[in-house]
Amino acid sequence: MRITWDYIKISNGIRIIKIWGEESCLQIPEEIEGLTVTEIGPYAFSAAEVPRRFRVSGDEQRRIVTEWGVPVQKNGAFTKMITDTGQTGESKMQGEPVSGNRLQAVGLPSTVTAIGDYAFYGCGKLEKVAFTDSLQRIGSGAFMGCGAVRRLEITESGLGKNSLYQMLSELRYAIKVTIKSPGRKEEFVVPEYYETSVENIPARILELHFQGTGYRYRQCFRDGKVWYREYDELFRLAESQEPPEVLAQLAYYRIKYPNGFSEEARKGYLEWFSAHVREAGEYFLKRDDLEAVRLICESGGFDGTAKTEKRSRGNRRVVADGAGDFYMASMGENVLGEEEAGNQNGKDGEENGEGLEENPKASLDILMEMAGRMGRTEILSCLMDYHHRKQGGGRQKKVFEL
Repeated sequence: MRITWDYIKISNGIRIIKIWGEESCLQIPEEIEGLTVTEIGPYAFSAAEVPRRFRVSGDEQRRIVTEWGVPVQKNGAFTKMITDTGQTGESKMQGEPVSGNRLQAVGLPSTVTAIGDYAFYGCGKLEKVAFTDSLQRIGSGAFMGCGAVRRLEITESGLGKNSLYQMLSELRYAIKVTIKSPGRKEEFVVPEYYETSVENIPARILELHFQGTGYRYRQCFRDGKVWYREYDELFRLAESQEPPEVLAQLAYYRIKYPNGFSEEARKGYLEWFSAHVREAGEYFLKRDDLEAVRLICESGGFDGTAKTEKRSRGNRRVVADGAGDFYMASMGENVLGEEEAGNQNGKDGEENGEGLEENPKASLDILMEMAGRMGRTEILSCLMDYHHRKQGGGRQKKVFEL
């Protein structure tokens, strides 16, 4: 794939100012023409018109074409190329600018230390940004309008910079963060937040309020480190503000990557899975995430009892089919006649005008029923195997003496 790079030479290397080609996922090179790539210029990936103050004169600007990472043109600025048709055409050489909604993922090498103002402004389909802790400065509005970014991947080299904190401060949406360093990898989730302005009339000022726990979670990243104790302590607050799917991810990734994990925090996450098995189960089962369900089970996350709920006697239980029937039959449950019983209980409930508090039920049993109803046979098999081992190899057979 042919990619054209527009750039200028600066005091400490090269600044990328525009990219052309057919790619939607780009890896910025470490070097161009033997010089180190150190900066991403203002509006480099933006489809918006570059303001006058950021424009580069033709005398400064240079261009190089690469094909599969191999330079095609090494010397001269804006030299015409002969196309396949035998005609001279600079536009065909360039292709389309990789900017705006065309860009979906970008990787920055360890040589890049700065991102210019509004460099990714309006990249509405940008989903992933990979960078290193060499990044020292992110310009104003660099990621404004990048509402699709959901993954950040940072490679650490021990420099201890605040690049991760800067990047998270630029993006207010829920993001999955991956940290890589020699011999180590960890992942975690940072919830979203949004700002609201409230007018304080007596004081004649606008007060800024933050909604959602994402702002406080972002304060756990400083001095080039993740302060896991503060991160874990925020889970209690998140329980009252965040949706179940976010809580399930927060808890799961901390169990999967227990760096800086205290026993108290671990217990709190596992207890949440047991108490909210329906919400967590729905999230993982919809994604058919066998790895997550297995890990949580083996960690003891579904060994408790589910949180009790009040349900009307008139509510009928949905009878499972397929894999669900197989599961309930294996547990000795009768799936026939439940609708009739439910109707009768409903009449009694209507006469008494009272609700019924559901008896506490084992979280693992509820999860197996859910897996059966949703047809997740592989997960159901894993859960039944865990249930069998948890019971010590199964129930002992009764012996009758005559």
